[in-house]
Amino acid sequence: MALRSLFTNLNLFQKTALITVAVTFLLIFIGGLVRVTGAGLGCPDWPKCFGLWIPPTTAAELPEAYDAEQFNVFKTWMEYVNRLVGVLVGFLIVLTLLFSTRYIRRSPSVFIGALAAFVLVLYQGWLGGQVVRSGLQSGMITIHMVVAVLILNVLVWTWFRSVRDRMRVSLAHRARRNLILTLVLLLAVTLLQIIFGAQVREALEMVKAAYPAMDRSLWIDRVGSIDMIHRSFSWLVLGSVILFQYLALKHAGGTSLPMLAGLTLAATLLQILLGAGLVYLGIPPAAQVFHLWIAAFMTAVPFFALLYTLQSRPGPAR
Repeated sequence: MALRSLFTNLNLFQKTALITVAVTFLLIFIGGLVRVTGAGLGCPDWPKCFGLWIPPTTAAELPEAYDAEQFNVFKTWMEYVNRLVGVLVGFLIVLTLLFSTRYIRRSPSVFIGALAAFVLVLYQGWLGGQVVRSGLQSGMITIHMVVAVLILNVLVWTWFRSVRDRMRVSLAHRARRNLILTLVLLLAVTLLQIIFGAQVREALEMVKAAYPAMDRSLWIDRVGSIDMIHRSFSWLVLGSVILFQYLALKHAGGTSLPMLAGLTLAATLLQILLGAGLVYLGIPPAAQVFHLWIAAFMTAVPFFALLYTLQSRPGPAR
């Protein structure tokens, strides 16, 4: 069954869960903006910002306990918007959990997924405070990003479980098996690539701190071997995506798998181009933001494709 038919006649839970997925994806983008603009400490305290629930717009509005030199209106409001969208995601996840109670008897996994997302977002809120208190310690920032991606994919899984009964695709047994193995491989190498990328980002931040006067274009030369590993590993990701595309086109025509494979391939090629831009164009901040954002996309789409394939019924060979 084509994906477009999945989006007709959604119930309240399914609509809320889908909106929550979209806003979580937006939050990951805003989090990337905060990181590359150095706005993570735009609010030096947590959960308030300069001791206020609504941050100031000028240094003159700062409470007496704060130094005006700490204040940068752009960074302060960038971090504040990040927190507001985080609160919105938390609110939507609470609604998703409440609406999921309708599934407790007939499909308890939906409720369990919503509950897991709720627990994770509570942990993410606590972790956000720890990131600020740690002074943006690199390892803490990476964990914060990983948890955000985990929340995104838990929400994808939860939504999928609520619509899985509407799946009516069939795949030949061998094709189904090969697609599942390929998607598991793709997700594994993508997650490893994200970890390597996080290590490269941490190394760049260490170079920036150690050599504040150095031109951005020279940072990458100081990162070390992890950057070469990250670049080389991208070809393994691309190979896995091409294999997914090939299998989807050959064995899953008439389903949504070719479209999902095409989206994944396009995202992978764009990611490689952005990576090259980071290396050869002096690490432009905009490329860093989209490089981070597309990484989250590249986990969610293949994960959805894997769930879609697992839900399919074995059918005759094509």
